[in-house]
Amino acid sequence: MDYQDFMDQEDGAATVDWVIVMAVLVGLGAAISETTGTALTSHSGDIQGELQDGMFETAWDENLAVQPVSDDDPCNIVGNDGTTTTYNGNCYGDTGGTTGGTTPTSGGTDPDPTPDPDPTPDPTPDPDPDPDPDPDPDPTPDPDPDPDPDPDPTPDPDPDPAPTPGADGCPTSALSGPPASGTGYGLWSPDRYSVQAGGTTSLADCASHGFPSTIGYFEATPTFTFTLSNMNGYNRLEIETRDNRNCDTVLLVRDAFGNWYHNDDGGTGYQSKVNIYDMALATGRVDVWVGTYGTTPCNSTLEMETW
Repeated sequence: MDYQDFMDQEDGAATVDWVIVMAVLVGLGAAISETTGTALTSHSGDIQGELQDGMFETAWDENLAVQPVSDDDPCNIVGNDGTTTTYNGNCYGDTGGTTGGTTPTSGGTDPDPTPDPDPTPDPTPDPDPDPDPDPDPDPTPDPDPDPDPDPDPTPDPDPDPAPTPGADGCPTSALSGPPASGTGYGLWSPDRYSVQAGGTTSLADCASHGFPSTIGYFEATPTFTFTLSNMNGYNRLEIETRDNRNCDTVLLVRDAFGNWYHNDDGGTGYQSKVNIYDMALATGRVDVWVGTYGTTPCNSTLEMETW
């Protein structure tokens, strides 16, 4: 096989490449070791010495605010200004310190600390203080002005009160009698009430009230105050007295719209009767007074009935 054939063969090419690469790496390693061997040996020796001595020597120690402790006196610290401060921080038991002690000393005496600057003095007092208050304040203000020499007269302490409803004894709807109620259907069968007819006031003395008649004696309060409902659909409401022919009664009625009705002897004998034909007027409050023709009261029966 000639040289050209050898170069064209690829068998074993990878092996040859790795042999060449490793040879190059070995050569480079030998060259680097030769070049750096001396320097590495020197620096490693320096590092070993500093670790064993417990201190470092550097080229930058001149710029430190406090210099490293020197070999001559490890308890003296030299500052940048050239002064030496003795401090037994690592020299317990040294001269001036506590033998075998636990507290660092400085040659037996502590240096005086830098004294604090003088505090700022109090400000100068005001040369012109405020003057004392006015010793003569304004006098007491004038007392209240003289009272009105001609005050208004005192009003009448007991003015005449408003008249009480029924104070004159005349019948009035401002008062209410005993309550009763009924409906149009319920009154289809008559409701009857036992009453005492009569009163102490004559209608002749009540002319100013506008009653339809001046006959009869009555009380101011109604004999009954009825509340009637559902009266529509019926022809009339009949109110009358019954049963006692010896009691001469007189009826006075006020319907739900304020209309007055009066009757004497409209019923049987001396009995009285009132009919309300408009059932709207009979729906609501209806007041009934049972009086007498004379001054003597008597017993009677009041009857309410729808037709």
